[in-house]
Amino acid sequence: MPFVSAFAFTGTISWPLIFAVFLFLIMGAKIIQRGALPPHFLGFDLVIIFFFLFIVVFSYFINGWGNSKSLNHTVAYGSTFLLFYVAIKFTFFSAPNKNLLLKRILQFITYTTILSALYGNVEFISSNFFGLNLNDYIPRPSEVEAWYDATVLGLFYRARGFAPESGHYTFMMELFAPLVIYYLYFSGLCKWHKLLKTLSIIIIVLSFIFAVSTASFIIVPLAFICAAVFYAKKIYLYIKRFLRKFVITTFLISTTVILLNYFLSFYTLILLSITSKLDSTSFDDREAKIDFFYSNFSRFGLVKKIFGAGPAGYNILGFDETNSILSLYHNITFEMGFLGIFLILSLLFYLIICALKITDKIGFFLLASLLSGIFHFYFIANFWYPWFWFIATVVIFCSKQNKFIFNNYKVVDII
Repeated sequence: MPFVSAFAFTGTISWPLIFAVFLFLIMGAKIIQRGALPPHFLGFDLVIIFFFLFIVVFSYFINGWGNSKSLNHTVAYGSTFLLFYVAIKFTFFSAPNKNLLLKRILQFITYTTILSALYGNVEFISSNFFGLNLNDYIPRPSEVEAWYDATVLGLFYRARGFAPESGHYTFMMELFAPLVIYYLYFSGLCKWHKLLKTLSIIIIVLSFIFAVSTASFIIVPLAFICAAVFYAKKIYLYIKRFLRKFVITTFLISTTVILLNYFLSFYTLILLSITSKLDSTSFDDREAKIDFFYSNFSRFGLVKKIFGAGPAGYNILGFDETNSILSLYHNITFEMGFLGIFLILSLLFYLIICALKITDKIGFFLLASLLSGIFHFYFIANFWYPWFWFIATVVIFCSKQNKFIFNNYKVVDII
């Protein structure tokens, strides 16, 4: 799951893609063999995705026919939803033992996240303190990714894990970390020693700090705050029920943060990151691309505003790669018009509703993960990463199997 850049064969062919293709082929074989779909597999989410892909193909035919870049983007949209969403969802709903599957999903996310965080920490320490860049020994699909060199004010290198960039690395961590917390402390499924659990969380927190992603410093707290608003009553009842445990935990976390900041100056590191981002050409470049969107989209005719300029619209209109839009929402509006962005926002809203329907404590953590991804898509347009769509399928799975799964998990303490 994390190897979207490291160990990838090309910029397109990576291990997550190969695994998803394998699942897609199994899905096709099972459908042909059984002549039926798994119970609860069909849903409003698939209807939205079907119409969105129809808009993508239609917009390609009326705008980008004959343009190779537009064709590549069209295929990217189709493969992302079919492989990373539909095939994964089919796999989840086809599983005979839903309880065991959920446990395996949580374990997979936990191990993946800790492995990625651990590598990111070692990468940061080895690069900045020992002058050893581990990425020199890990194959990347292109020279641009292989020689990625993001520094903060020229003082130190940022960790990027197995992703192409630091911000993309923390995008995955934002999505998976809440579920790691759930698995370790709230699911009742993890039998690790308390010290190992605490060490795992510290490693994950350090990975965010060492990646020095300004967006993540804002998104993670905001996502948890927004999720807490929806679950305010349940959180209050939980704190009231375990008040002593909550006070002790809060004290220990606060003390740890203060001590780490005193010896390692994490606050200064975060402040430098934000200052560097605001003063950097990256911020100006992002603003320029947003201005590019508004100045060009405002000149579109009615039909083009409805259906967009087509996949890779900037290329169809004669602009080069420097004018590609970095925000997913602006990008989809530009390429697929008002219809495309309406369908994507409808899908995201549906996912949030499904998360809120989950009665177990996992609902809060899934909502935090979901909101982190939704917020982060304002800063990146890389819809082809599998992480968000994987979390989305977990949300749908837990929502549809809600009563069956969590009523059978006797070890889980329902709020």
